[in-house]
Order: sequence, then C-alpha cells, then structure tokens
Amino acid sequence: MRDGYTVGGRAWQPSGGHPERAILYLHGIQSHGGWFEWSAAQLATGGSLVILPDRRGSGVNAQARGDTPAARRWLEDLDEIAAWATREFGVRRFRVVGVSWGGKLAVAWTLKQPERVERVLLIAPGFFPAVDVGIWARIQIGLAMLTRPARRFPIPLNDPALFTGNPTGQRFIADDPLKLTHATARFFYESARLDRQLARVQPGSLKAEVTLALAGRERIIRNTPTQTWLTKVAERQLAVHTFPAAGHTLEFEPDLAQFAALLERWARGAD
Repeated sequence: MRDGYTVGGRAWQPSGGHPERAILYLHGIQSHGGWFEWSAAQLATGGSLVILPDRRGSGVNAQARGDTPAARRWLEDLDEIAAWATREFGVRRFRVVGVSWGGKLAVAWTLKQPERVERVLLIAPGFFPAVDVGIWARIQIGLAMLTRPARRFPIPLNDPALFTGNPTGQRFIADDPLKLTHATARFFYESARLDRQLARVQPGSLKAEVTLALAGRERIIRNTPTQTWLTKVAERQLAVHTFPAAGHTLEFEPDLAQFAALLERWARGAD
C-alpha cells in the first residue's frame, strides 16, 4: 500500500488467461480469507478473477494486528487493490462480496467508487449487530482514544457457536490461529465512524445491483433492520435469499448445495 503496509491475501485467476470479470471479496471482523476459500473458489469457476485480501491487521497480515490508521485507510486499501488488479489483469469494473463486518466495507467502497462496481453480494452483513461491545467497554475505548489508542480490547465474538451450529465449523474456528480476537481502541472507534457514515447514506444512493443472503438461525446480526435499511438505500429492487436452517457463516453449513447455487447464479449475473 502507499503508506508502506504490505497486504497479503488470496486470489483465484482463471486458467484461460484474461478474466471475464473481477470479484473483490471482503471478510468479517474476526475472520480472514481462509474462512472463505470454498466460496471464493465457487465464484471463480465461471471465469472470474477473485481477489480475497486479508484486511490489514488480520489473517496473514501480522503487522499492526487488529489496528487501522483510520476508516478511510480501509477504503484506500481497496482502491489500491483494485488498481493493482487493473494493472495486472486489465479489469476495470468489479463485483463485490462482503461477509459480516466486511459488508460495511463492501457498501462503503461501492458508494465511493460507483463507476467501478456493478454488483454487490452481501452475506449476513454487519450493519446492525446483535452482538456488540458493552457500555463499559465503550467507555474504556473512548478513554483509551485519548491516551492509548493502540490499547487492545476483546472482540465479543469468541464463542464459535455464534457463527455456526455445525461442530466441524466450530472446531475450525476454535483452532484457527489467525482469527482476530482483539482489536485496538482505534479500530473500534474507526469502525463506529464508518457506521455513522453509512447511517447518513441517502435513499437510493446505492446504484449497483444488490443481492442479500441471510441466515435463518442468525445470532450475530439483526436481519430485519438489515433488509429494511438496504431496501431504502439501494436504487434497484433488492434480491433477498434466506437460508432458514443456516447459522451466520453460511460457509460452515454441512449442506452447501443451495448456497453454491446462489454463488453460481450471482457470479454469472443471473441473480
């Protein structure tokens, strides 16, 4: 990145050479790209270039763990990743996938770069959390911003059962050495700043086509206000798909047939 930070991640390049399209895939607050390799590979099967970066301070990016200089730097990172994809592969327009907390970045970047994004897929996006830091932690974070902005606080998602009811998925999360369990006061402050920016978005401002995938057994976000808000800010009619038996992270469900079908349709522009 221009500020000297090195961002690592994963990418799937079509075997046939020049990609037909590019998909930028954004993970959640505790997760990283390793959680979503299966769905990224599904999206890549139709000739797409899929770029799944680990957010700075997350996953394989150990420098400044759980931190960010500012909310705008998250979006600038995406600007620079998109510019890299244009240089390397010739792609100029993108489709964007945002999972959980990454849904906030997906929408914020789409609003920032409307001419570059044609479609957005939001999977259990984290605009309205059902699990959040408590009032005492908020007070401590506010005080830390005055004296120690790099002080780290727990991310309140350390129970794998919040993400999935599948024991295999729960074991994966519990044993994952790269998951982010703590973030700095500055991270939480800048995340809240991003929330405030999104709350001010005017109706109809989101020009790209939006598809929303929701989990019926959701424990991390609130589905109803999520769908209501997206319906308001999206210019076009929202395509909504609910998976009644699924937990928050659809990737970890034992039966992935319906989710795979949605990914395939969305990648080829049919949903």
